[in-house]
Amino acid sequence: MTVLGIDVGGTYTKWAALEGDTLRDSGTVPTPPGPEETMRLAASLAQRVESIGIGLPGHVDRDTGTALFVPNPPGDWDGYPVADRLRELTGVPVSVVNDARAFARAELELGAARGLADVLFAVLGTGVGGAVALRGAVLTGPRDNLGEIGHLTVCPGGPVCGCGNEGCLETFAGGPGIVRAFGSGTAAQVADAARAGDGRAVKAFERAGWALGVALGDAAALLGVGSVVVGGGVSGALDLMRFALYAELARRRPLIGDLAVLPAALGPMAGAVGAALYGRRSG
Repeated sequence: MTVLGIDVGGTYTKWAALEGDTLRDSGTVPTPPGPEETMRLAASLAQRVESIGIGLPGHVDRDTGTALFVPNPPGDWDGYPVADRLRELTGVPVSVVNDARAFARAELELGAARGLADVLFAVLGTGVGGAVALRGAVLTGPRDNLGEIGHLTVCPGGPVCGCGNEGCLETFAGGPGIVRAFGSGTAAQVADAARAGDGRAVKAFERAGWALGVALGDAAALLGVGSVVVGGGVSGALDLMRFALYAELARRRPLIGDLAVLPAALGPMAGAVGAALYGRRSG
């Protein structure tokens, strides 16, 4: 059985075709300008597949396959009937899932969290997503919204977030937040500048690492987990955040113990692979 998984991001959309647990094909393209264009892209990729799973960076209704609150990708996604439209275009079953939950399932079944029962997940990209696995199962919530670590408040009165709050982790550790702290470029360019010794760039990633440490410490205190898997496009610069991240976690050690921070094993395709795993349920 071949299943197509699609991971819609704020900047890029990734796709993966799975046969069993084997990655048959994959790719990355710029995210189209709206949901209809994204559905047409997905349909063009759905050649000789039995089902589709699609991950969205926001809240979704899994029962109806509808996008509820998806602020980062281009266009107006809120209320868009993703599953119905993609089924209409392809004629195959479609599952819709939050992208961080898809990432978590992939890393739990096939990646860095394999063999672990209780794990936090953080996905650093244009936004910051999160998920929680307890006793080996990825938790969901009524809007597929359980584990939204990116919208924990790490700095009250801080930068305004796309969710409407101020000072969310996402405003510090998401790609645009890192660029804003530096002043220009892309997150990858800021990382290059930091590795070249640019002080402003170094501080932008230290700030991101501090914020990630605050959020992970709070989440670990709440949930009692001992491991976190960090992935997403910005996680390639995790080394630049590590000192500030671990300093913050060390401050919380008396309460949370030693929190193991593990890099994602499946790379940038983890979300698409996870979406495909969920897509099997609809096949």
